[in-house]
Amino acid sequence: MITRFCVFIALIILTLILNVGPAHSTSISLNKNAYSNIVVAISPNVPNTWSETILQNIQLMIRRASSVLYRATKKRAYFKDVRILVPESWSNVRSNLSTWETYSEADVRVAPPASAHGNKPYTIQSGGCGQPGEYIHFTPDYLRTLADPNTAVFGPPEKVFVHEWSHLRYGVFDEYGHQNDKKYPLFYKPPNSEEIQPNLCTNKPPIFTTMDVVTQGPCRIDPTTGVYDNNCVYNLQPKFLPDSSLMSNYSIDSVVDFCEDDQDLAHVFTAPNKHNAMCGSYSVWTVITRHPDFAMNNNPPSDILFLEPTFQIVRSTGSRFVLVADTSGSMNDYNRIVRLYESSRRWIKYDISDGSQLGMVQFATKAKIISSMVEIKGDASREALIARLPVNAVGGTCIGCGLQKALELLRPGGPGGVILLLTDGEETDRPFIYEVLSEVVRSGARVVSIAFGRSAEDKIEELADKTNGKSYFIDDNDSSQGLNDAFVGSLTYQPAVSTDQIVVLLFKRQYQNVTGGIINENFSVDSTVGRNFVFRIDYTQKNYLRSFSLKSPSGTVYTQLVYDDVVKVAMLKLSEAEVGKWDFTLTVSSSTVDALAVHVTSQTRSTTTAPITTECYVPAGNTLNNTNASPVRILAKVMQDANPVVRAKVKAHIEMPSGPSQILELFDNGASADTVADDGIYSRYFVGATSGGRYTVECEVWDDGSAYVNDGTFVRNRKKRSATPKMTGSFTRMASGGSFKIAQSVPVDADIYPPSRITDLFVVEVQTNPGHTATIQFTAPGEDLDSGTAASYEIRYSPVFDDLRGTNFGSANNSTLVQQEHVVNGSLQPMVSGTRQTITFVMTMKNEETRTYYIALRAIDRSGQVALPSNIVSAQFPLDEPASGLSTKAIIGIIVGSLLGVLLIAAIAYLIHKKKYLSYEAADTRSKT
Repeated sequence: MITRFCVFIALIILTLILNVGPAHSTSISLNKNAYSNIVVAISPNVPNTWSETILQNIQLMIRRASSVLYRATKKRAYFKDVRILVPESWSNVRSNLSTWETYSEADVRVAPPASAHGNKPYTIQSGGCGQPGEYIHFTPDYLRTLADPNTAVFGPPEKVFVHEWSHLRYGVFDEYGHQNDKKYPLFYKPPNSEEIQPNLCTNKPPIFTTMDVVTQGPCRIDPTTGVYDNNCVYNLQPKFLPDSSLMSNYSIDSVVDFCEDDQDLAHVFTAPNKHNAMCGSYSVWTVITRHPDFAMNNNPPSDILFLEPTFQIVRSTGSRFVLVADTSGSMNDYNRIVRLYESSRRWIKYDISDGSQLGMVQFATKAKIISSMVEIKGDASREALIARLPVNAVGGTCIGCGLQKALELLRPGGPGGVILLLTDGEETDRPFIYEVLSEVVRSGARVVSIAFGRSAEDKIEELADKTNGKSYFIDDNDSSQGLNDAFVGSLTYQPAVSTDQIVVLLFKRQYQNVTGGIINENFSVDSTVGRNFVFRIDYTQKNYLRSFSLKSPSGTVYTQLVYDDVVKVAMLKLSEAEVGKWDFTLTVSSSTVDALAVHVTSQTRSTTTAPITTECYVPAGNTLNNTNASPVRILAKVMQDANPVVRAKVKAHIEMPSGPSQILELFDNGASADTVADDGIYSRYFVGATSGGRYTVECEVWDDGSAYVNDGTFVRNRKKRSATPKMTGSFTRMASGGSFKIAQSVPVDADIYPPSRITDLFVVEVQTNPGHTATIQFTAPGEDLDSGTAASYEIRYSPVFDDLRGTNFGSANNSTLVQQEHVVNGSLQPMVSGTRQTITFVMTMKNEETRTYYIALRAIDRSGQVALPSNIVSAQFPLDEPASGLSTKAIIGIIVGSLLGVLLIAAIAYLIHKKKYLSYEAADTRSKT
């Protein structure tokens, strides 16, 4: 089975490793070699003190970067159109009003630093090889001091931008190592060489010096690794003038190209860097040319004389929304029209912010505008809009009509806007969605689609995808809670707010058919939140809620709620809530049809301390057509400002098209679906998405005593700057991830997924006495990607790197297979997915001259499906230990000691002889005087 599968791997291995696909919503387009609609957004937390300098330097950096990119892509791409979104508070800057640009969807963000990075630019990458990143992060201090020597250490700004752009757009990774990093070390030994080299991808041999940062003297070799120890650093010399790579040593002036497969810019595929580990040692240029921007001869090389981009500076304004509501006859079913009214009213009255504009359209057989665009200014404008909400349902379904009316409302304000489309049925009247789709896309409006019931039109998720919007699904058997979440989710596209205005969801739960009629729950208010605390209950009938009590950590009990029975909401508000565990008790009636939901929200306790926040999302988008090729990944981002919260507990709750919901624990371990360990992004493949239909995702986050904020004072796996991490203390968070749709069901008995590819393999240590042993460590994959437990491992080693690459891996002629009898510690039996697994095994040396051996492995599932081979690591063995049992070091010590002893004796004899001679000379001198 394995041999036959190798033939299959030969055809698809590159495609599988280069997992090209969407990773975040972006409006960037590439047409005729020109990138347009790039959005650089400045956080409202950045003061306008240096606004002029920051804006000038952004433009200077990208203007120069355009020609760098054009040269590096061999005349295939340059930057043409850039939008710079400034905060509303930057009133001193001349700008136009923004239309579709938002901070949350920006490609480049300017924000205060993440402490672990300082002012160094970086890109958030949550996907695998070939998958675009989420955004590039620049700090205001970096941008205002581009000419400063302290900033120059990061390299020429235009090259820094192209380096980060390559992470963001093309999904490639760094081609250099790090100090104190076992997976991506600073030094390594190339194949068939005993010479230690910096871990770089460069087309010329590095010319460098080394220094021990502790002793300031020569570096020492670590006998475990065979290369310099963790105190050693290198310094590239001025005469070192390579041409590549921009993903490696891009700070050198001569570097203008990416590493590729030809001889002139040869990719160093044996270097143990992140790009080789993530992309199977394929070159950066290979990955880039497989990107949709350039694949299939898209955007071929073109001679372009003018490469300077144009810049538009726009300022954040209130968002523009159009509610497009289905009022066809089927909306009477399951009380949908009433639920629509209640949720719309709640959203308008409590959620949408002042300064936003809202228009409304209803559609059935035809569509009509029921409210023109109205700016929301206090309660009177909200009540006027609520009075126009539709309450009756009759007729057919013309979704295209409703979309056209929405565009009619948005058009006078320019491109952009958000359309909230709610519908429950299939289209019956023209124009259909496909007939107006291109018009909606051209308008720049985003569509947030809300599907009522399982018969809702299939095309609405595609509409959301095409416009970089979101999708939500509302089950007819649920309460209005899902609909409320969908409305709130649309507010993602409101202008960014400063840290002290962020509203954090601490707790959310829905209750129905409560056994015994009593609900007892608790949640935590942590030290980062507590101001403007709101405990809210959404209910279907007021008399369903019989009693309520909320107990603070100090014992204060609250029993009074303020009711708004028109929108069916009851609330308790506190200006500030105590830190600690809060307990609440609800008593409900015995009704089996009524329900209620509890929401607890708050804002940051102090204006100088950012709250812990959570985002939940499915990066593949709203519609997945082929889950075989692109499995569903669910992600949750847990941050305090720009600093990641690590070692939290994160679970995704998934409502299925049919049957019970599923719970999936997400991990931030840098393995399988998770790209980077400890970056605050928790990930997992959802292999249960096999049935066609709509799925709804929600993420829950809490601390079990281990969570801490990586604020730069404590770094796992690398050098520790402090002995104690900044613990979060007890906290809870919730976040909606919206919905996604699976286009086709998979046969129930089909084994779709092999185990995940292992990308975090590294050598812990090697020993030569007794025997040659290597200890390796990695994160165990699962039976299906990162779920379950694989059936077996296939571990191989060879003195030749290429023997373990791609389809060569399974060849018994070229490499040695590790059997269970070779294992001296651990086991070849896989552990459950996500577990750190350590295996020590004896290696057979093919000849005494070979000191470097390469190791890789892959997992196999119970049906014989084989994972792609892991990243390849090297084991560096010192000289063989002699049979006497004395180590090489001991023998050398004896020899050196003996020689020193002989030299010492000779020196003493010489001095005695010299002393006698001088005495005779002195005596003779004295005798002559």
